[in-house]
Amino acid sequence: MVFIQIIIGGITRLTGSGLSITKWEIVTGTLPPLNEIAWQQDFDLYKATPQYQKINRGMSMDEFKFIYFWEYFHRLWARLMGFVFAIPFVFFWLKNYFPAQLKKRLIVIFLLACLVASFGWIMVASGLVDRPWVNAYKLTLHLGVALLLYGYLLNTFLLTAYPNKAVVIPKNTFRLGQFILVLLAFQLLLGGLMSGMKAGLFYPTWPKMGDTWLPQVLINFNEWKLEDFTVYDSKPFAVAQVQFFHRLFAYLLTGLIAIYYFSIKNISVPAVKHLLPLAVLSQVIIGIITVINCKATVPVFWGVLHQGMAIILLSVLLSTIYFTKKHV
Repeated sequence: MVFIQIIIGGITRLTGSGLSITKWEIVTGTLPPLNEIAWQQDFDLYKATPQYQKINRGMSMDEFKFIYFWEYFHRLWARLMGFVFAIPFVFFWLKNYFPAQLKKRLIVIFLLACLVASFGWIMVASGLVDRPWVNAYKLTLHLGVALLLYGYLLNTFLLTAYPNKAVVIPKNTFRLGQFILVLLAFQLLLGGLMSGMKAGLFYPTWPKMGDTWLPQVLINFNEWKLEDFTVYDSKPFAVAQVQFFHRLFAYLLTGLIAIYYFSIKNISVPAVKHLLPLAVLSQVIIGIITVINCKATVPVFWGVLHQGMAIILLSVLLSTIYFTKKHV
């Protein structure tokens, strides 16, 4: 369900739907508008936002209902996850079915979920005043905590389902796996910035970025100012830097994962390790297709597929690392 929620979040972002619901109503927001008067009231609230006034002025009610659906679905799915977690959590806790260690982890999962929801509203609120889009850094923070929740939940599942299953591998190989995980985490955050800044639209070419391998703006040290990072909507520096490093980390990760895979290929680590090269290669290919199709707008299908494959790659890497431990 967390995986699906991240995918829905990607669709919500790429369809420009995230600002369609301007209120944060945890209980009453469970129901959508039920009549034309209610729809008009919500549409009027949206018309007061910078996104409508600067980008979507003149949109029809049907167009509004389309973007409203994705944001509503995103919030509804979050509420549904809350019930799916909370009801059995309380029941099993009262029945004393949880070992002590699992209790601690489930509390952390609950707190992380609350944090994701809180950052989600902070992100939405950033696009309701002055700017027509949510703040890219706050969007990345929202995505980053969601991925942390996903990874922690996956690790908790593995600890519960496959305890004490780790295979001893050489210390350097183990450390390489840990380093790749850290690098992948940075890459996923860069992906969030790519989406938040719509950076793909500025250099929709591959293998070069435009006509050069390194955009001129990045070697102009006059551009290295704090303002260029904060006012990224009107400055070319930040988007060029984000896309450059997103590409660079992709190449680096591909090479390191290949080395890591061949280091553990013949060790009795579970078969999930064999998905590593397939996952990273698929992710690179989908990423290239996504960026070269960023003509005027980011392609929703490819962008969401790229995000989904990133989570699959993270899952495969986390699972592989879980089943290994370093040689003492």
